[in-house]
Amino acid sequence: MTEQALCLPIGAVERETRVSKELLRMWERRYGFPAPQRDEAGDRLYTHDDVDKLKLIRLLIDRGFRPGRLMSMSISALRELQSGGSRPVPALPEARGPGEEALYLLQRRDAEALRRWFSQMLTEQGLRRFITQTLRQTNEAVGQAWQRGQLAIHEEHLYAELAHATLRQAVHQLYPLAQPPRIMLTTVPDEAHRLGLLMVEVMLRLEQCDLLSFGTEMPLADIAEAAIAHKVDIIALSFSGAYGAANAQHMLLGLAAQLPARVQIWVGGAGVQGLQTLPDSVRVIQDLNLLGPAIADWRASRR
Repeated sequence: MTEQALCLPIGAVERETRVSKELLRMWERRYGFPAPQRDEAGDRLYTHDDVDKLKLIRLLIDRGFRPGRLMSMSISALRELQSGGSRPVPALPEARGPGEEALYLLQRRDAEALRRWFSQMLTEQGLRRFITQTLRQTNEAVGQAWQRGQLAIHEEHLYAELAHATLRQAVHQLYPLAQPPRIMLTTVPDEAHRLGLLMVEVMLRLEQCDLLSFGTEMPLADIAEAAIAHKVDIIALSFSGAYGAANAQHMLLGLAAQLPARVQIWVGGAGVQGLQTLPDSVRVIQDLNLLGPAIADWRASRR
């Protein structure tokens, strides 16, 4: 039996690993892994070692690790990658902003104190200011600390879950009369930043928009199909800085090509700042504070 005969086609790899064909191709372009062989027809073929490594990568991504960190690692190194090590907790600086205070509580592993702090800040500031100022600063502080190796994965997860729970509880207290536009909320494959998506959802609920939330990491074909089926006016997508502008642009071009001209795509987040070559249907929202004016413009244009 030849070596190629032992390999798996991309459809089988998708079923085995829970990694979509679209994402497999994107990782291949972006990271150089997987690097499949080709059969006589030019179709991709993956070895069993590729599949084993992809299963580990999928598992670790589900636990919060970034794919770029994992692709170049060996299978044995991936198996050993479990949790962050211990490290000293820094003292709380006297002059501090929301980012430093939240980071201090997180590094002390005082989940209850961080939860109370979130609740207090939300009560004092109101939803709009809490999202556009406090959460924006704490997100940046936590992201930078993780990149410097000052936070373990489980601590970043804890922060995201506490912030998410605080916002979700606040959303349940909002009962706006839904009005156009009808907006679909989701993220593309390999973009699991659901906290950013929820921040957008709350801001749009404050504008009394008609929202449909589909969660994270939705394949492009499914996004397009859902948008058409539900007669969506706008698709709102969030891209974190880790996703990368080049990949965000590739995804947006692919999605826009599958949509009717009437459907707009609004995008935000650090991953799309500076993008220029985009279809007319794509609008980059540079700041959460600009969502309200953008909704007002959309409604005014349809009167």
